[in-house]
Amino acid sequence: MKTINSIKIKIEFEHISGNDNILSLIHQIGNSLKIRGVLLKENDRIKIYLDDELSKIENFSEKLGQNLPFSIFMGTAQTTAVENIPFEIDDTFKLLSDINQLPQNLSICPNCMRELFDVENRRFFYPFISCNYCGSHYSYLYEYPFQREKTVFKFFQPCESCNEEFHNPTSFRHKYELISCHSCLTPIYLRKGENERYGFDSEKTIGAMNTSAGIIQKGELLRVYTSQGEKIIGKVSEGNINKLREFFSLREPLTLLITNPKILNEIAYISDAEIKALASQEKPVVLVQSKNFEGKDLISNLNFIKVKFPDEPLLILLADRLKEIGIDYIFIQDIKEDYHKEITDFELNADLPVINKQEDLELVVVQGKYLIKKGEKGIFPNIIKSKKTGNLSIANDYAVLDLGEGEYLIDKKEKILFQLPQFVDKIESVNILNGEFEDIKVPYKNKKSFTNYEGAILSVLGEYNKIEEPSVGIYFSYTENNDVIALKSSLKPLKPLIWIKPVKLFNDFNKTVKWALDQIGNSSEEGERLLNNFKAKFPEIYDRFQDLPLDEEGKSVSSITAVLNIASILLGSYPYDKVSYFEEHYLYLQDESLDFVGNQGLMIDFFLEEENGIFYLNWIKMLQSILAYKLADVENKMIAFSIFEGIGDWIIKETERISQKMKIKNVTLCGDFFSNQVLSGRIVKHFSGKYNILLNRKMPIDKQNIAFGGIFV
Repeated sequence: MKTINSIKIKIEFEHISGNDNILSLIHQIGNSLKIRGVLLKENDRIKIYLDDELSKIENFSEKLGQNLPFSIFMGTAQTTAVENIPFEIDDTFKLLSDINQLPQNLSICPNCMRELFDVENRRFFYPFISCNYCGSHYSYLYEYPFQREKTVFKFFQPCESCNEEFHNPTSFRHKYELISCHSCLTPIYLRKGENERYGFDSEKTIGAMNTSAGIIQKGELLRVYTSQGEKIIGKVSEGNINKLREFFSLREPLTLLITNPKILNEIAYISDAEIKALASQEKPVVLVQSKNFEGKDLISNLNFIKVKFPDEPLLILLADRLKEIGIDYIFIQDIKEDYHKEITDFELNADLPVINKQEDLELVVVQGKYLIKKGEKGIFPNIIKSKKTGNLSIANDYAVLDLGEGEYLIDKKEKILFQLPQFVDKIESVNILNGEFEDIKVPYKNKKSFTNYEGAILSVLGEYNKIEEPSVGIYFSYTENNDVIALKSSLKPLKPLIWIKPVKLFNDFNKTVKWALDQIGNSSEEGERLLNNFKAKFPEIYDRFQDLPLDEEGKSVSSITAVLNIASILLGSYPYDKVSYFEEHYLYLQDESLDFVGNQGLMIDFFLEEENGIFYLNWIKMLQSILAYKLADVENKMIAFSIFEGIGDWIIKETERISQKMKIKNVTLCGDFFSNQVLSGRIVKHFSGKYNILLNRKMPIDKQNIAFGGIFV
């Protein structure tokens, strides 16, 4: 019964994830406290209305704070007193929304973390601790629905204590399909050669963790089990890093696993938003600007480093031991090849098969907003609500299916196609990237082909439910081709307006550089003269390409990345002689641009040319400007900064020209090219207040978004 000291409260915050397990968690907390109120989700916002005693509301708020994991998809909560609640309130805590509780891989929740380090808890030091709201659910899933018999856990029967907990409605593991503990799941084991030690209980697990930490302290590499596949970890030392790079042919920056968060400000310039991302339940790899610290040059020869926090119980337990013995960070590297067994004699492992390995999220912070550059963990499978189509879309390794009424399931292609008849009876249209063949086991009316830029641009509009609104769409990608500025009018398909002048790619990228130099020399007398001067002044660069035979057919691509890669090599920014298009030369150019201390660069020529009614950015003029500055002895850092500043200003100029002419307010940015914080930050800052700047928020800005956007072709 309502008492005289009751108050009415509204708690509201944004939550843009398609996984609604947070609603189940809030509902459970409210029920356990017998508070009077309602809970719902509307337009990506969670709303809680309470009408009860102040003490109960305070208790509810405290429990939420203790148990609600922070997410990169969660906004700041606002709590306000209200006079009226627009819903009927009785003596219960009602959930008014239908929920989608998905088997995602999420880092440990606050409740499981407390249990993990509670010596009185039966899951103390249990390396596979999880519950309804955390854990690697997707890693162990064979097929939908998410039930124990559809997972690897079907081979393990819950013990009596777990079975009681499973049927306890007040437990965080009430009806939890993967419920387990030390007594009823396979143990971890520590192995050196043929010698093994098993962690059957908390005491033996502590011993395994202490020994593993000692192995790392001695400078040895350790192969370690994770629910995303095996990893190699170890101290950052010259011997370890050289061995790792040699075995896996690695050049790119390695990832630091932070065991002591207090060290962050000593090794990187890091913002509050980046710290929150690191601590979120998604536990992404975050790209941050590095400071000089011991081992920095071993991890990365660029001005940024990749850092992350431990994301699952086994790594959390090991990190705790490492922190205690003064090791503040280690490196962590995926293992993808069979020959890894030769790299170390030590392994911390488990006989628990991983069915679905997932790539870590990698994100950057731009103007205080999270941009997911790439990755899967913590966001796939996902459900996004948008305009109803009845379609199926397939791109790369991913598929997107309209489950009905515009609820789109995004998952690995094989997962969706294998169970397609169980999801839907028929499909309106099957849309496939580049029109490739796929075996579709349900009837469909139409089949369409689409391109990567169409999928990427439409994915952003689909996220914001603006598919039928006009927009200028900009897709620039480091990993895909077809960079373009395009126009989406209200009722017409996406129309390309400006391409990058095609570049020919060869298997040996040095031949691409040779081809580009030939294009400059043949373009005009000025180009020929510039090339002769460059050859005379920088023979050590030019002679690498002079005699290369262009005796094969190159692949034509419209890619600004190819142009940047050429510039990086000609400027001498890229430090290696043997080059491939896939070796990310642009990172070295980008790194030099970030190291420039000035505020304004030089003028780089960005000219449009028209061929057969199609407009192209003429990169030949762009490269001529770059070579001219090189000949004038301008330092590389200033040239590099000028290149990226020029690209940003050119995008801004062309976008404004199109937007003003067509009276369009929506500007869509997509493609991992915009993971460059300086470039995207410059564009977003310039457009803010003038246009609606739209970027993917619920998924990566490239690759997976292409599959989602393909639905709307």
